[in-house]
Amino acid sequence: MEFGVGLWGMQSTRNAPLAHSTLYRRLAEDAQFAEHVGFESLWLTEHRFWYDGYLPSLLTAGGYIAGATQSLRIGTGCLLLPQHDPLRIAQGVNTLDQISHGRLDFGVALGYRDIEFDSVGISRKKRAGRMEEALDILAASARKAPFGECPVYSPDRGDAAQRITPEAVQDPVPIWVAAVGEKAVERAARRGLNLLLSDAHDDKRAGQLVELYHKTAQSAGVDSSKVRFGILRYVWVDKSAARAESVTIPRLRGFLLEQLGGWRYLSDENGNSLGFDQPDALRKAAEGVIRNNAAIGTPETVIRRLKNLESVGVNFVVARTHMVSESPEDRHRAMELLATEVAPALSTAGRA
Repeated sequence: MEFGVGLWGMQSTRNAPLAHSTLYRRLAEDAQFAEHVGFESLWLTEHRFWYDGYLPSLLTAGGYIAGATQSLRIGTGCLLLPQHDPLRIAQGVNTLDQISHGRLDFGVALGYRDIEFDSVGISRKKRAGRMEEALDILAASARKAPFGECPVYSPDRGDAAQRITPEAVQDPVPIWVAAVGEKAVERAARRGLNLLLSDAHDDKRAGQLVELYHKTAQSAGVDSSKVRFGILRYVWVDKSAARAESVTIPRLRGFLLEQLGGWRYLSDENGNSLGFDQPDALRKAAEGVIRNNAAIGTPETVIRRLKNLESVGVNFVVARTHMVSESPEDRHRAMELLATEVAPALSTAGRA
């Protein structure tokens, strides 16, 4: 099992208001620290039209990280692909891969907020079709080939086939598909793309979705033996169990209630989305995430909580160590403990 850290969304929230110039400066500092302690990657997150200035431009921020680091991989977790022009994104992906000398992990998601689709003039009902088309364009442009042998074609752009330039450094650029539901898993599996599971899934459900991926890939004649199966997990490592319980868990609870209440991301047992208008049910759902899908405590506790993921087929964790309201000093202390005391115990490669 290997580890990246995330998710940096550059949010100035009501609980932790900061100037965005400060947040972006800290992004570079956090990336440099993650590289220093040995993490494989740092992951960004995208949304738009939200009060806190949520990061709307992942490739731009990725270029900033590339210039501040030497070996750290840059993950997008995730770019909301159907809301973008796929040709421009393909060009941006290859450009960032050039800038970073081949350090990009390009993660994409379907997106779900009506306001984001409406504001860019795209019908939410068309998102699945746009996702399929864009993934095909990206899969073609992410691979190297002699000039003229890798055209990009899209029926609604006319008959002209265009080649994406510049070429990426990697062959191919790793593409990750974020998955909440089964359709997203199947979409990734048919193409042999890496999978990034939601932090809403507990370990058992994660294993079921990994199994679905393998079955779908086999039916499609796709080799899934080298696919990476990742998951988002809220992770915080502290030498003091009491401090983790009294400080970190309330911090995560506040983050979930403020952010996910507005996003209506969590659901009740019947699958109905929960918002601020249902405070009791929202709090219950947030407590379920903390209880089932978070690893918070001493190194021994975190190792025990994460160890089962490997047994259900997950081989990569994006550890959500950035919960917005923590100080950089506290965040770096938790990241270092994760890198030096937890990751080596779980990594078959012996590195974080």
